[in-house]
Amino acid sequence: MEGALRMPGETGAGRRWALCLAVAAIAGTGAAGCGGDDETIAAQEKSRYEAATQPSQEFATRLANLLRTTRKPAECVELNTIATRSFVRFPCPPPKRIARSMAGFEVVKSEEYGTGAVVDYESGEAKDGAALILFVAPNREWGISRFGMLTEPSVGTSDAASREGFDAAVDDYLAAVRDRDCKAYREVAVTDSSDAKAVCKSAFAGTKGLADRLEASSDPAPVYEGGNRTYGFYTVETPKPKPRRTTISVIRNESGGEDAYLVMDIAPSPTEAELLRIQRQFERQRKQGKTTPGGAPNPNSMVPGEGGTGRKAD
Repeated sequence: MEGALRMPGETGAGRRWALCLAVAAIAGTGAAGCGGDDETIAAQEKSRYEAATQPSQEFATRLANLLRTTRKPAECVELNTIATRSFVRFPCPPPKRIARSMAGFEVVKSEEYGTGAVVDYESGEAKDGAALILFVAPNREWGISRFGMLTEPSVGTSDAASREGFDAAVDDYLAAVRDRDCKAYREVAVTDSSDAKAVCKSAFAGTKGLADRLEASSDPAPVYEGGNRTYGFYTVETPKPKPRRTTISVIRNESGGEDAYLVMDIAPSPTEAELLRIQRQFERQRKQGKTTPGGAPNPNSMVPGEGGTGRKAD
């Protein structure tokens, strides 16, 4: 397992974030439809290929419905599949308190940043709003990095004041991982314990695979994929020993005076070559008019097989 973990309490800097739960992505729908009228054709021309198989807001709504309506073990297939790609295993059937918390779930705004995304939402347990942080797993399904982040609504805000802090946090994080410096890691990563020994034994130990890839690939530079005032997303592509892409999510904590920028999670995502290959397939299908009976491009012919679990394992 790789990355700054799961249900965080105190970080190395002694700060806390409130979380509800975290789970991962379910199978998506197809791309934009193909129609004959002028409006549909114009929409099709404006459509663009996305890394994930469905929009983040659609996934978030589907997830909330599953959490609210799944009541029997026999109904847990989708949620269990979600859990295999998540940073937190979620009990299924979900406890009644979780089902109640999803009552009135509504997406406020969402935005995708390369292989990361933020969904601002409101629900029964988050009437003032919360955020869902996503990443694109290797099979192009959405995986959940964090769910129930009690931060101010961030989608649509500017990243101008945060970009420098995001950059510094990611650079410091990768340096700590590469140099195997757990003390430095604890200062820049969201972790699930204030116990230094526990962090170094679990979360930091899980970054060894990334450290090896960084060394083998001569420390490739992280690429900023986008973000907003509160959350930023980066990717690092390591060609050796075999091509891997890692999505890095960062948070700006504005509580307690001085701002802090910390890496929340690192997660595996499709490589650039894989995304380009699928994009070419997508464009060929559009040109050839290959569609489903409903008129949309056939998602099964665009999406790679379920060969991997989408976990953070090396």
